[in-house]
Amino acid sequence: MPEIIHVDLDGFFVAVERQLDPRLASRPVVIGGQPSTHGVVVAACAEATRRGVHPGLSLAIAAARCPDAAFLDGAVERYLEASAAVDEILRDPHMTGAGAAVEWTAIDSLFIEVGAPVASAGSTAGAGPGAGTGDGLRVAERVRQRLLRELGFDVSCGIARSRAAAQIASRISRPRGVLYAMPGYEARLLASLDVGLLPDLPAGARQRLVMESIMTLGDLSALSDERAKALLGTRGPSFVRWAKGEDTRPVDRSQPPRSIAREVTLTHPLAPEAELAEVVRHLADVLAMRLRSMGWFARTVTLRVRPPAAAEAPAQGTGTAEGVAPILATTRPQPNRLVRSITLREATALEEDLRAAAASLLKVMWRRQPVGGIGLVLSNLQPTGPQMPLFPLVKPDSHSATADVLRVRCGLRVLVDQRYVSPSYGYGGRRYGGRQAAASSARSTDRHVSGRSGSGRLGARQGGADAGGVLRRRTG
Repeated sequence: MPEIIHVDLDGFFVAVERQLDPRLASRPVVIGGQPSTHGVVVAACAEATRRGVHPGLSLAIAAARCPDAAFLDGAVERYLEASAAVDEILRDPHMTGAGAAVEWTAIDSLFIEVGAPVASAGSTAGAGPGAGTGDGLRVAERVRQRLLRELGFDVSCGIARSRAAAQIASRISRPRGVLYAMPGYEARLLASLDVGLLPDLPAGARQRLVMESIMTLGDLSALSDERAKALLGTRGPSFVRWAKGEDTRPVDRSQPPRSIAREVTLTHPLAPEAELAEVVRHLADVLAMRLRSMGWFARTVTLRVRPPAAAEAPAQGTGTAEGVAPILATTRPQPNRLVRSITLREATALEEDLRAAAASLLKVMWRRQPVGGIGLVLSNLQPTGPQMPLFPLVKPDSHSATADVLRVRCGLRVLVDQRYVSPSYGYGGRRYGGRQAAASSARSTDRHVSGRSGSGRLGARQGGADAGGVLRRRTG
């Protein structure tokens, strides 16, 4: 039976905000809105928590308890973008193993079913039929180190042979810990833990159990199915099995990736509009081919236009200069790249639809400025596409399969002039937030999941929408 890892992103929302604006690292952060509104706290950093600020607390009370905190409205798009960056790393076979499954249960919580080790050059790893005992611990350590190094996120990991035991293990390993439940010792590990640590326990269930002198998971595991149903409802017997470390629920393999993306770095920053349009057209064609091969449909199209590398240095330097005056809650560093997205009426996997959406975004974003790189991201993936008409007016295009084969064989050289786009396809260095990516003269990356463009950073946010609420602009 493969080992399961539960990964909990510690302080995820606050970590993303501090990556977007490093100047928040020295201040308490409270997310949920401004104190003048009638909202509640969604998330708070450890400094604010020590002063009595916790999720669900009124923002006005939070401001009284922590007056020097930076109160932020939150950036949902950036949180999704950051989780997509995490998802990309976790779906790397060299990280989690061949055939690994990733299931997100929340924007900051997920399960990994460890796959078979991938053989490296000159090694025999992965020759066996699947993952062995202890592989989950090695994978969890690699995940922790890589997420911290490349994205700046701290995570807690729990490893076990069942979902429930892995999730409980990650909870008691917070913060920044790893706990491995040895096979066969799950019940012994869980027996002395508080019954409130059981995942998915209904509201008020812990109080009912405590009133019945059921204080620990060991006490709960001794209940009969009839008694468990009387106390916890129809799911009572399942909770009893989970308290023993027995959980037959598999990790869901049907979840699509958060997004798919394709990027190119231009070797000529002054490419004319016609050449940029050809690059965008090619990116849309390649991603449409990937969608069809995966059996998914995309509804949101995002275009990222990045300035040349030389133009990024001044913006980064000014954004992190020392001696800056105290910032307001809504302040963000100046953007150095443009990001806009459009949401289609229906999900699609057709080149024509994706080309049209990407071309419209390029016309809005390009103002004859130098361009160092272009990236296209398809997100909001769905298993079903638009409803087809009962009697199609035209025959389906018979050239799609041939075009897909040509793109696989020849790549970018089929459609794009080599004077403007580098033919290099290696994976570049990755960084997130204010961390500078490793320099690369030219690269093109094709990723299953991406929330980043250019050097892979998630920059500052400047939200906006048109009258229809469909076209959004984000800069970073």
